[in-house]
Amino acid sequence: MGWVGRRMDHLGSAAFGGAGGLGFSQAPAFTQAYLQRLGGHVDEAQRTIEKIRQGELLPWLAPDGRATAIAELQVRLDQLLALQAQLRDTPPLLRPLTLLRRGEWSIAERAAGDFVPAIPLDPASLTWTGIGIVVAVIAYELLCRAPIGGVRWYRNRRQADANGAAVRAKRSR
Repeated sequence: MGWVGRRMDHLGSAAFGGAGGLGFSQAPAFTQAYLQRLGGHVDEAQRTIEKIRQGELLPWLAPDGRATAIAELQVRLDQLLALQAQLRDTPPLLRPLTLLRRGEWSIAERAAGDFVPAIPLDPASLTWTGIGIVVAVIAYELLCRAPIGGVRWYRNRRQADANGAAVRAKRSR
């Protein structure tokens, strides 16, 4: 593999590593967005139960029907509260994993729809990131690697000249 091939390999590795890093860096921010949306669901379920209990919602329901509706909504509220407690009790570093294992996907889909990454990942920002990577690699090659390569070339050349002179001296004897 030539110099260009190695550079492309390094660039590809850096690009994939950077993309992975940027993507995974969003996991805590997405988990926080999910928790906020989940909190909204909890608040709304609590309000709905209270309004049904007071007769503001579904006023035509008989007392037995009202009790049944409240019981069914309470089951849902208890599920949401349990999920919220699990996520909050998990250390922040592990919350994304808890979300993957226990999260409710309908809430996650809505959270994803409104999610704005904590690091800009729009096409313009990614393009400028790519340009920055290319410029940085070129600068690294010119400012760091080229001088070292020049010193190595000079040393190798001197060694080759010395070896050639020794061989010529040996032949001339």
